[in-house]
Formats: sequence, structure tokens, C-alpha cells
Amino acid sequence: GTPTAKKKEGNMYGDLINSMPEFAGLGQLFTSSKPVELTESEAEYCVSCVKHAFPQHLLFQFNIRNTMEELQLEQVAVEMDLSDAGGTEVETVVKAEECKFETPAVCWVAVKRPAANSLEGMFVRMCKLTFTQKEVDPQTGEVFPDGEEEEYPLDELEVTLADLVRPLPLPDFRAAWDAMVADNDVTQVFRLDKHKAISDAVTAIVGALGMDASDGSDTVSAAARTHRLLLSGTVIGEQSALIRADLRVSPSNAIEMKLSIRSQAMAVSEAVLEAVSS
Repeated sequence: GTPTAKKKEGNMYGDLINSMPEFAGLGQLFTSSKPVELTESEAEYCVSCVKHAFPQHLLFQFNIRNTMEELQLEQVAVEMDLSDAGGTEVETVVKAEECKFETPAVCWVAVKRPAANSLEGMFVRMCKLTFTQKEVDPQTGEVFPDGEEEEYPLDELEVTLADLVRPLPLPDFRAAWDAMVADNDVTQVFRLDKHKAISDAVTAIVGALGMDASDGSDTVSAAARTHRLLLSGTVIGEQSALIRADLRVSPSNAIEMKLSIRSQAMAVSEAVLEAVSS
């Protein structure tokens, strides 16, 4: 998606979230992820998640689709296991009152982070959908009053640096690079053994950082032996980061990369380095 699409979508989500009194205290929405599927597409209940980054919170929006005509779900929530997400805690849960057959429903979980504008990723080992399940007569649409408490497992969920970054389109990357102080520069050389071609490596780096590629540098010809990727983004806390990645195919056909990071804070440079390394 283009940065503009991400921005428009962000505004749309921002208006929706701002209109919910439960989230009045979250402050300014920084960025929103693309939806991530947490179930197989042919599951009885299809769930996807949009991750919204706020200064001190992550707000998880779970979009739920019920594909079972003879069942209705009520008081639908998502339980998240945060035991591996050190120092975070669930602050607010907003349930979906009901989830009828093929009528989209949304539930929300706001998670408080230990520090403001944290660049730490977060791993949620387990999520599950919890709800009261009621039978429906498909002929009449009548919902039977007796419900069963049920739960439904969802895939694990991860928040990475890319979820805490907004693309920053630049008219002139070189000028922006020269204008930023070099105090927080980090440079590292990598051998990228898991990628067979430069184009694969570029796709992976762009995905890991969620930044804007300057001058169309995310497009690589399949036969390229050398390539320069230029990325620019703003991380949560409104700090800018610029990335220059010089890739080449070595004589032994390994992909090698020299990564140069310039940013407004050393913590940002280190977070970028870690996101690319992992």
C-alpha cells in the first residue's frame, strides 16, 4: 500500500476511535497496521486484527465474521496472554454485543505499555475469542434464549517496529540525509543467508520497517548484482529515521548488505538495526 492509503485509513480509524468514550484518554493515534488474519479463511469464525499505536497504548481492533447461519455469538471478547509481553497490561476491553451470521462485528482491547513511545516489539503468545453462543433458527431468524459459554483459539499475534512507524515520503532523500546530524549513526555489515536474491532481501527489509522507499528503490530487477535501497520513516514519538542499504551479490553468490542508519535518537537507530537483524 502507498503511504497515502495508509494515512487516509489512519484518519478513518482515528475518527472511529475518537468517537468511543472508552478510548478518550488514549491521545493521538500515531499509525494503524494493515489487518492481520488470526484464523484460516475457511474457519467458522474469521478474525482479523488491526494494531493501532498510541503514545502509551496499543489498541487492538478485532474484526469478527461469523460464517455459521445457525449460530449467534453474544458478548464477544478477545482474551490475550501477555505473559511474554513484559510490563504490559490490558487496560480496557470493549466487547461486541452480538455477532450475527455474516454481519461484521468488532471488539477492542487496549493494552498499556510500560513506557511512553516505546519502540519495543510485543509478542502475544495466545489469543482466544470468548463468547456466549446461541442457536438460531435459519428459517425464521429466531434466536433461542439459552446460551453456552464458548471459546475459540486464535493465532499468536506480534507487534513489530513496522507497526510503530509511519512512512515519511521525501522529495529529496540525499538532502534530508545531509541535513540530519550524524550523532546517532549506526552502520553494520550483514550476510543475508536466508535470501537467494537481492529482490527478496529488499522485500523483507521494507516489510520489517514499514517505511517509505525513496526514488522507487524498492523495485529491483531480478538479475541485479548490486542495489541501493533508501527508506525513510517516522517512528512513534515523532522521531525521523533514514536508512541506506547497499546490497550486492558476492563472488560466492551470497547476498551481502551494508546498512547505514541515520536518525534523531540513538534508541531509534538501535531499534531499526534490531528489526533488520531479526
